[in-house]
Amino acid sequence: MLSVKRITTILSFVTMLLLLTVTCMAASPSAKADSEEKHELPVKEYRTKAGVVNVAVPYLSGAAGGKSVDDKVNQAVFDYVNAMMKQILSTQEAEAFDKEKGGAAADDMIRYNSELAKYTNKMIANRNDTGKVTASWYVRNDYEVKAARKGFYSVILKTKTYTGGPGDVITWKAMNFDLKDGSLLELKDLFEGGADYATRLQTLIGYQQMGRARLQHVIKGKELKKPSPVEISGEEDFYVDDHYNLGIILKSGKEGSTSVDMQVFDISLNDFADLIKL
Repeated sequence: MLSVKRITTILSFVTMLLLLTVTCMAASPSAKADSEEKHELPVKEYRTKAGVVNVAVPYLSGAAGGKSVDDKVNQAVFDYVNAMMKQILSTQEAEAFDKEKGGAAADDMIRYNSELAKYTNKMIANRNDTGKVTASWYVRNDYEVKAARKGFYSVILKTKTYTGGPGDVITWKAMNFDLKDGSLLELKDLFEGGADYATRLQTLIGYQQMGRARLQHVIKGKELKKPSPVEISGEEDFYVDDHYNLGIILKSGKEGSTSVDMQVFDISLNDFADLIKL
């Protein structure tokens, strides 16, 4: 069993890399907004509703690295959301937008996002009006902030689109930032060099897979296919929440299709603390 001193040492890793400190876990009693109650840093929402396009983007402030890091991180988030909208457009339509609206709007991430949402809605409306689609297309983007500390920001961007076919396309993108310099972190960045974190995570996920299969067997009353072992490369989508859980998002199937299956595995910090980069 880990001693109190050892646990404190482990959590210092979070201070350095994720900067999730024990003293920051308590929500401010005076905070009114939901995001401010759960997170150390304020995360505001910027939402544009334009017909069949409904896009919400989180907007962070107060990074340890200052306003330049705020801007860098927010720009990366806006860029991803904008890219998801542009997937709806043809190459010619996207180029026409940037030619007409890019300019000054490109220097203002909020304005650019808003203009793009309106333009995307207009292009979808044109398709609907000319009978080029059998059912109305749409784009929706939402998000879930997992952690927002002075030094670390973890958010899942959730996009849902319909562009014809059998059903909606749902895409999740987890983004994790070091707020000292605004760098985007990968799963492998959390661990010491040479640490066999992949085997540890594969084993822990395997336990959860077997547990879920067993419960499904009891619920459905029939034998289910044995879960296939996962392989961790260190580039998987992940998040770290305010309770120090590591979430691994595993996807199977072709990205951007209705056949993508997503599974989320929450793993306690204590289960891999000996491998963490301190």
